[in-house]
Amino acid sequence: HGFADGRHGWAEPDDAIKLLACFLCGAFACGLLVDRNSVHFGGKALYGAALVGNSMLLLIAVLVFDAYGDSLAASCLSACACGLQNAMC
Repeated sequence: HGFADGRHGWAEPDDAIKLLACFLCGAFACGLLVDRNSVHFGGKALYGAALVGNSMLLLIAVLVFDAYGDSLAASCLSACACGLQNAMC
């Protein structure tokens, strides 16, 4: 089953790699915004900017899907938002 019987093309692994790359880019962006040495809100930690960025990515994902019907682009934007949120913990 799967790739062996020809039901799936090579687009799926390619899309999965794109989603993973977007998730990692979101986590990397969080590393640039939030200092790991400060676990409290305020100061130099830009938790607010990270949260606003997260909400903007999700809003743009919805708009892209509604306007163009491009589920891969919307999924990549959502994966980036997930990586950003995940790295904030």
